[in-house]
Amino acid sequence: MHHIALITADLDATIRFYRDVLGMPCSGIAPSREGRGRHCLILVKPDDDSQWGFHFFERPAVKTTLGPSDAHPKSFVPHVALRLADQSAAHALRERLNQARVPVTDIPELGTYVFFDNNDLCLEVTWPEGKHVES
Repeated sequence: MHHIALITADLDATIRFYRDVLGMPCSGIAPSREGRGRHCLILVKPDDDSQWGFHFFERPAVKTTLGPSDAHPKSFVPHVALRLADQSAAHALRERLNQARVPVTDIPELGTYVFFDNNDLCLEVTWPEGKHVES
């Protein structure tokens, strides 16, 4: 597991709870971009890039998609990110998804990709270096 993206209606209150009550470190707050809302990471393993934790996005607490142009099913959990060992593993997974006729959406600005499972849960795939894998 790399991170789980979650929605919060009040990012400042969420940060206070996780940081001040639970004692978990938080990243800085990233500004809203392309309809994503302000967001930050609540770290479960500080100083470990292979496992971040919770990635909270400030949005109204309604079902959401990946962004304003996304036509995928809406969900209360924007996505769960899985960390693969390397780019080869990411390419192999993309091949299996293609063979299973599972649509894949590239996230070029992150160098990752997403797809939906049979329950309409969005899964993001990350790997070290975040190098983009061509289909």
